[in-house]
Amino acid sequence: MKRVFVSSGLLVIAFLWGALGPALAQDQQPSTSSVNAPLAGATISQWKGNIHLNLPGQPSSTPTVGETLPAGTVLETGGGRLLLQLADGSQVLVRAHTRLTVQQPTPSDRGYFQLLLGRIRATITKRTGGAPPFELGTPSAVIAVRGTQFEVEVNRQQETEVDVFEGVVEVISKHTGTSVLVEAGSSTRVGINTAPEPPRPTAEMHPGASEAGNRADQGASAASRASQGTTRPRGKP
Repeated sequence: MKRVFVSSGLLVIAFLWGALGPALAQDQQPSTSSVNAPLAGATISQWKGNIHLNLPGQPSSTPTVGETLPAGTVLETGGGRLLLQLADGSQVLVRAHTRLTVQQPTPSDRGYFQLLLGRIRATITKRTGGAPPFELGTPSAVIAVRGTQFEVEVNRQQETEVDVFEGVVEVISKHTGTSVLVEAGSSTRVGINTAPEPPRPTAEMHPGASEAGNRADQGASAASRASQGTTRPRGKP
């Protein structure tokens, strides 16, 4: 009788293992979905000056350090600036007199942000493997990168200018679908109904090349201060 009882117990254990083993093994497998997951929002790391946020379905408000901006948020800077931190460590510095929206990328509407007017500086963490590139949309172009530093400006004529400081940036015309690769130290411009101009040295693109370099240094300093936790808690400096 004792042997019969033990055998029955072993049969029950074997049955349970056969039923649950595959499920347990599946749970233990590393998930890769988070690697390719699109941006769900951006976190405010630092800000100062006059800034207005319009979160989806909410009235206009002022920013708060640590606040996450969901897709659909419209951000407007008056004379202020704001530093956004993305989940992968990338940073986007939104300069004064800029208007942009945070969005969830889709195949028909590419870009983590839509820069409608003004200027931003982006420092994008390098993406490898199957991770999708970071994409930024403007009225006239799509900017795609896998890890670099660059600035984008949209003027009131909806022209887009891209200045690259590190790495390589692909700039695609929304009207023609043609693209150019812009390397470090070079710039391009895209009109609302035109193809991207051939890249040329930033110093030749506009006389403010040295100013662009200063903006790069300022952006790097802001990012460094943010990473060291020296941000202002809230309000004007």
